[in-house]
Order: sequence, then C-alpha cells, then structure tokens
Amino acid sequence: MNRAALAAAPLALAAVVALAGCSGTNGTTGPDTRPVPSSTSESTEPSTSTTSAPAVHDDATPQPAPAASAGAQDSAVTAAEKVVRTYAQPTLSADAWAQQMTPLLSQSGAVAYDGQDPTTIPAHKVTGTATVLPGATDVALNVKVPTDAGDYTVALSRSGTSAPWLADEIRPATGG
Repeated sequence: MNRAALAAAPLALAAVVALAGCSGTNGTTGPDTRPVPSSTSESTEPSTSTTSAPAVHDDATPQPAPAASAGAQDSAVTAAEKVVRTYAQPTLSADAWAQQMTPLLSQSGAVAYDGQDPTTIPAHKVTGTATVLPGATDVALNVKVPTDAGDYTVALSRSGTSAPWLADEIRPATGG
C-alpha cells in the first residue's frame, strides 16, 4: 500500500462509521423495530427519542402597522374631501358622474360603484373639514367627511407611500 492510501484509510473508516450511524438499522438487515419505552415504564435502555418545543420565530408574529404619518393624513384628508365633493353631485347624469368618479376610485371601488345612480345620493356638498379616524396607516385609512346630509366615511387605500389615495368605499357614517 502506498502512503496516500494509508493516509486516506482513517478518513474512509470514519465515513463508514458515520454513515452506519445514520442508517436507521440496528446492525441487522431490517429497520430498528425495538419499541421505544414509554415515560411511565421502567427501562434499562436509554431512550433515543427526543422531543423539543417548536422553534419560535419572531418574524412569524404579525406586527401592527405603523400609524399614518402627518403627511399621509393630510393628503388623505384632501383626497377624501375631493372624493365626497365629486360623489355628492346628485344632479349629474350617471355617465357624467361615473366619468368624474372613476379616477378617484380603487379597482374595488370602481366595481362597487359601477352603475351607481347619482340621483339617489342625498348629499350635495362638503360642509367642513374631514378628519382621519383611528387605526390609520400610511397605506390604508378611513376619513370622516361632513356633508349637508350628515357625515360620510371614506375608506382610502394606496399601493405605497408615494401612490395616490383612492377610495374603496364611500358610506354614511354610523354613530355620529
């Protein structure tokens, strides 16, 4: 045997021993079928089974969205007031109303208000300054807008902080 073969022999032996330990057999031709002792029975053989608690991953825990910045709230108030001023035009034809509203609506808002009859809208004008409701984030919030027919709540959303606010829903406010 040459020197290289002699030097490699211990590595080969270690690999065989390591692989034999991973084979799941007890030295016979079949799998290890010995019963694992239960925790209530006495055993002279140590148990090879282990249990552990599942790993806790901090990144798997939902975190609350950060509150809307002042700039996001200001731009949302402006957008909501414009939405309600455009929405509250019951004297327009359905086509003219839809043409004005569509650019202010999100995709889901456009679907929700498709076919809206503006003559059924009781509001005619915005009568005060809108306010952002609690729970606002930089990409989704609700704004209360006062009108001559009572307050309306406008649900606004946007795809990112530099995208425009679009209305998902415009509805009479409940509870004052």
